[in-house]
Amino acid sequence: MFNRHKESKGCNVPTGKRKRSTLRRLLGYALGVWHLLVSLGICILATSLLDLAGPWIIGFLLVDRVIKQHDPNRLPLVMILISSAFLGQQVFEFGQDYFQQLANQRVLNKLRCDLYAHAMELPVRFFDRGQTGELLSRVTGDVDTVEGFLDTLMQDVGSQVITLVGTLSFLFAVSVKLTLYIVPTVMALAASVFLFKKTVKKGSRRVRDILGAMNGLASEALSGVRTVKTFCAEKFEVERFAKQSAELLGARVRATKLSSVYSSTVEFCAFLGTLTVIFVATPWALGGTFTIGALYAYFSYLNKLYSPVKKLSKVNLSIQKILTAGDRVFEIMDVAPETMSSLQTTSSYQPGPPAKSLVPRFFLGSIDFRHVTFGYDPARPILKDFSLRVEPGEMVALVGPSGGGKTTIVNLLLRFYEPTAGNILLDGVPIGQIPIGVLRKQIGVVPQETFLFSGTSLDNIAYAQPEATEPKIRAAARAANAHDFISKSPEGYQLQVGERGVQLSGGQRQRIAIARALLRNPRIMVFDEATSHLDSESEQLIQQALKMVALGRTVLVIAHRLSSIRRADKIVVIEEGEIAQIGTHDELLACEGRYRKLLTPQVHTRSCYFSPMERGDRK
Repeated sequence: MFNRHKESKGCNVPTGKRKRSTLRRLLGYALGVWHLLVSLGICILATSLLDLAGPWIIGFLLVDRVIKQHDPNRLPLVMILISSAFLGQQVFEFGQDYFQQLANQRVLNKLRCDLYAHAMELPVRFFDRGQTGELLSRVTGDVDTVEGFLDTLMQDVGSQVITLVGTLSFLFAVSVKLTLYIVPTVMALAASVFLFKKTVKKGSRRVRDILGAMNGLASEALSGVRTVKTFCAEKFEVERFAKQSAELLGARVRATKLSSVYSSTVEFCAFLGTLTVIFVATPWALGGTFTIGALYAYFSYLNKLYSPVKKLSKVNLSIQKILTAGDRVFEIMDVAPETMSSLQTTSSYQPGPPAKSLVPRFFLGSIDFRHVTFGYDPARPILKDFSLRVEPGEMVALVGPSGGGKTTIVNLLLRFYEPTAGNILLDGVPIGQIPIGVLRKQIGVVPQETFLFSGTSLDNIAYAQPEATEPKIRAAARAANAHDFISKSPEGYQLQVGERGVQLSGGQRQRIAIARALLRNPRIMVFDEATSHLDSESEQLIQQALKMVALGRTVLVIAHRLSSIRRADKIVVIEEGEIAQIGTHDELLACEGRYRKLLTPQVHTRSCYFSPMERGDRK
């Protein structure tokens, strides 16, 4: 739950040690399209050189030769050279745009797919600590910002550097002495880049972080809009969003002010250089030591000199924004994936590499918790020296007060988290030595809050095994008591369930979830409070499905309702992370203890939980 007195600051992303800088890693992606970059570089070089040819042709050939020396015979040559330079520029600019976009999109596609694939491999604890909206902000917004990396690298940096070097070469060719006067202004421009570098990056990071937090806040509120409206919290959510938006506004205004100061500094240096040339070169031209054509060419090149220098100085702003977005992308990619994170745990639990020779080809379904200790916060253990053995084909119910550790047992069994101490064995093999994919295929889970994807009922059942045939999917639906309500709908198995299954009732969603879990034919089935929010009719259908599911499988049931657990072979009462009682329903009910206290209100006041047959059985 959020605290009304504390605003969300985005997700805390646990980062690993970065072996390479963000810039080097982005360059690594760029090298993946090196052949396109080579073609792009050739186009940029040709375009820049053809652009620099213009002032030389006009200043020295047209002004000094054709006009000043009254030599009209050279005019056709001037026209041909100018036309060739123009047409060549157009051709190479087209190639420049084409290769730039092609390289951009390929790099962006690779980075986006790598990030999304890595996000899918992250451990559950990563998502438990963060906000989905913040993560989506990085997968979409930050990756899109990184799209400008190649533009900046090749067009803003590569093109401008070529223009700058070429222009300086032409300036020195026209007049070495005059060019030395303006070199200090160029150096001043370069120094301003380093002056503003850290401040710009810090401001850009602040903007991206606030934007990510704001996206997370909006995503959370919109996903839980029913809860928001139920508690009349619309105004509160609007105020929270407005506060984040105001912070974003302030951060962007500060960044704009910095950019304006930065631009003014650059413009002042450029103005100073132009003033210097006017002051020094004008007397030379009046004295006849500097031709009018040379002066025209020099001013043209001077303008071309400060233009790339100004653009290069402003590139720093773009680069810092890109690197900031890249930092946020690689923060996610630096988090150890699930298959590695368990091997990097700092606890005493060391699962070790998968031992293929020990993994049975066919699992029976025995589960053995041996002295397991675990806490989401290491200082506050949830399970304490927990030991429990479940035999193949047994139905074991886990009961106890909320927060006692029942769901944590399932999380550990699925290796969403790793024990701090102790070990968990499946058919005698430590689960840390079983490949995660192999382990989870043996376990079907029906959670309390069923999650269905947008699409059809058939799609949602087949999610467990996309290659399954339709008859196999229908068989799983029949076993889960879902076939009847699906087939009676006009759309049949093409019934649209809506986002998160909102078009279905709670019982229908649960039955589809059971069918989805059954489709894999797992050896172990886990029901985590699967009937806690259902009406009696839906619960009875789920109970019938549970009977069919239990045949030949090991079943773990986490429940409070007596009707869900009374048929269990073994009931385990868990309190404060330890086993308080263990036995059958009749054994535990016959003696004083925690189990009897938990069920006394149900026995005396909730007889409606039992069908007439069940009430008869109790008599």
